[in-house]
Amino acid sequence: MKLILSRLQDGKLDPVAIIGAGPVGLFTALLLAQKGIKVVVYETGPGINQSPRAVAYFPAVLEEFSKAGILDDVIAAGEKNREGCDWRDKDGKIITGIAPPPEDPHYAVMLSQPEFCQVVLDALIKTDNAEIHFNHTLQSLQQHGGFVEYCVENEVSHRQVQGKCKYLVGTDGGRSTVRRNLGIKLEGYTWASLLFVAVNFEYGLSELGWKAANFIVDPDDWGIIVKRGKDKSWRMATGVRCADASAARANTLDEATINVLKNRLCSLLPGDTSCIEYGAIAPYVVHQRCASSFIQGNILLAGDAAHLNNPVGGLGLTTGLLDAAHLAGSLRQVLNEGASTEVLISYAETRRRIFRESTDPMSTANLLRLQSQKPEDIKTREKFFENLREGRDLATILQVGFADFALTSTSDTKFDTYHEVTWFISVTKPEGWAMEKFVHEYKTVHAGMTRQSKEQGSPLRGYIQLSNTNQTIRGGVRPEWHYVSCLTFPNLFLVHAGFQDPGYRTTAGAHIFCRLDQQGCLTKQVAKFSRSEGKKNDNATITRVLLFHDRNAPNDEYSQKWLLTRADGMSSIADTEENIIEYVLWQDVTPKNSDYFFLDTQFSGGSWHNYKAVEAFDFVDEAAAAAFLDRHRDGITENDTRRITVVAGDRDDIVGS
Repeated sequence: MKLILSRLQDGKLDPVAIIGAGPVGLFTALLLAQKGIKVVVYETGPGINQSPRAVAYFPAVLEEFSKAGILDDVIAAGEKNREGCDWRDKDGKIITGIAPPPEDPHYAVMLSQPEFCQVVLDALIKTDNAEIHFNHTLQSLQQHGGFVEYCVENEVSHRQVQGKCKYLVGTDGGRSTVRRNLGIKLEGYTWASLLFVAVNFEYGLSELGWKAANFIVDPDDWGIIVKRGKDKSWRMATGVRCADASAARANTLDEATINVLKNRLCSLLPGDTSCIEYGAIAPYVVHQRCASSFIQGNILLAGDAAHLNNPVGGLGLTTGLLDAAHLAGSLRQVLNEGASTEVLISYAETRRRIFRESTDPMSTANLLRLQSQKPEDIKTREKFFENLREGRDLATILQVGFADFALTSTSDTKFDTYHEVTWFISVTKPEGWAMEKFVHEYKTVHAGMTRQSKEQGSPLRGYIQLSNTNQTIRGGVRPEWHYVSCLTFPNLFLVHAGFQDPGYRTTAGAHIFCRLDQQGCLTKQVAKFSRSEGKKNDNATITRVLLFHDRNAPNDEYSQKWLLTRADGMSSIADTEENIIEYVLWQDVTPKNSDYFFLDTQFSGGSWHNYKAVEAFDFVDEAAAAAFLDRHRDGITENDTRRITVVAGDRDDIVGS
């Protein structure tokens, strides 16, 4: 590997060029180089950026480090955090906190970003499949048929050189030159009234009883105080209010602001704070923004070049490193295995969706929780702390403790803790059973078990049993199922964890009441339309129609654009149909490795990847449902371009409503 400028070979076509040698760029390069793919990396700076930045690496990211063979080196350079975190007021008093149980195998690693980058760089050197050119800035790029031509300039000699690559990856930060050259918009907003500042310091805070991660809650003196490695290495990140953070941004802070920060830190911490040794201090403007696209031709974006969010909770770097894992895997498929470039489009859509649906709202909530004085935010904060203190709301605890599980798109063992899921399961009479016995076991025994489990604290939020009548639509498929179970849980993690619960395994988990060649999918809600409550009649039977959208191939997925367009269109139709009570659209989120997810359960023999989306329409009666399906058949099937499996029948709410 060459660590200094070398003349680029005329006509040489590199498989991958990466612009930006931060953590995301270096990790992407490492994952590619380890698989024999030649990579060239360019970085404007003279070396690894030493400014105070992210410090925490969570389990989903550590899993990727393990796959790459660098986990032990990361742990050796940093320090494990098995303590959890605390929220404190400005006087240091603990408001609440979370602490994982002693047997929990998960942990975070606290390590400053520059030290992490050095670990990755060292591993990259050993591959002998990469070149890195520091002091090189991208000047221009141009796409041709199947390759990218680019120009970089040496910041020392000012000599410009041309390069060619099959694929170019932009990991060059929030002010990405790659993104701007492509004309891709960065959508969202800036926290304009807050100038964020990070300060490194040395202090024996652990000895004074503070955990490795602490969130200070106060309208003015809020902040995050976290370990950034071994011994007494810590960092505080906080905000200084100003009229325009963008205008106030500077490479150095004025002395008055620095004194404010030091005084704030001293007032927050216990002990003899005159012993604090200060290190680097850096201001930065913080945004909640996302690129309108992560891909254009043979150029892809990842990390801060693709999305930006505030640092509370450490979700920005986490999302970026998980971008790298997905992107590198997709590029390996294309370059080494001859896969279709559709996998790159899938990377771009998946990672953009995860940022918009998870990273962005979670990080925003994290910041508002610390300092917002809006009544609705105060109410949300008080409820959040109440849930943690009481310890009964497992969903909230999981969202905090395993927030990163919602951000991975490459793990077979980490399951989303953030989004509510609805599980659709076919229920069919076993051969040889009398119908009377089957109906009793399902409608009475199993329903009773579920109600009792809910009374005893099950996290289940809803359970609907739907009968399957003869009703369908022209061209649709009517399956030979007798019922469909629709179960709603706080998140995917709890579904999987529930399978391991001894109580479940000896009751509902051991109760066989139907054929085990079940079909269905686990889904996340995309949109919902509900008519006013006055339309509902608790004593009336509601007819529900489920539309399962069949997959044409294992990787067949609906795009986010299609899902949103479909939701808008069907919601508008539902609004004009007075006999429709409710409409819901879900997208499939069934784990790809369903064998692992359903291991040693009665669901292991089922088929869980046949459907890519599910729609539900609730009608006032069966006649209204039949008329609607006939009238809107072409719109539902998009003129026979969609293969749809239809289940329609009486809705019976067992748990919830």
